[in-house]
Amino acid sequence: MAEAHTTIAGFLRVRREAARLTRAELARRAGVSEALIQKIEQGVRQPTAIALGALFTALEVEFPYREWAASALLPELTGLHYGEMEPAELNFLQTLPHPAWYQTVPEHDIIAVNDAYRRWFPGAEAGANGLEWMLLDPRARAVMGDWEREAHTMVYAFRHMGPGAAASARGEEIAAVCRQSPDWERLWSKRLPPEGVPHRSTRVRSPDTGEFIVMNVQLFRCELPRREWLMYTMTPARTAG
Repeated sequence: MAEAHTTIAGFLRVRREAARLTRAELARRAGVSEALIQKIEQGVRQPTAIALGALFTALEVEFPYREWAASALLPELTGLHYGEMEPAELNFLQTLPHPAWYQTVPEHDIIAVNDAYRRWFPGAEAGANGLEWMLLDPRARAVMGDWEREAHTMVYAFRHMGPGAAASARGEEIAAVCRQSPDWERLWSKRLPPEGVPHRSTRVRSPDTGEFIVMNVQLFRCELPRREWLMYTMTPARTAG
């Protein structure tokens, strides 16, 4: 539990600094005291659910990070047992005309993909790791028009979500492979700029035309049956007019 508090404390500090907010400014936005924020960031005070929710809202923290924090702080309430993937779940992916896939967070393990995903992201197959693909497969740079931003975001999530994700057995395996990339250390230590959180679209090269098009990205959590992975989807952004 102490490790969870320390990880969340570091995450809050990083998000606040990325948003270029002082503790006083964040305190005003969240409706909490500056002293409380200081104690939370220093790891000497455990945030209440209400305070943490207010801080996350003020910092526009996305859903996966919120769920991670809830699981880290209240494992006895959020810990669930997950069954095997059902055929219907795989069939559902195939009904979607655009890239869609199931992926764990923050490990970026790819659980299943549809045919559209295979066409758009060659090499990123089910059973592969998305972070390893992004950093080590040359096709990732060819496909992703915003490779630097996307790679940095993935490394950022891997490092700051957890608790201790990067230090877990699976995390160590992933990190050991990713260290082969010449970009790993730079992205690991690079601060996330304010415009990097959040983003809802990215440019991807179309396998049909070879042109980069803007794709909107959405994440979904399966509730019935409850799953440990998220579903990611991409759809072409509509142009004005």
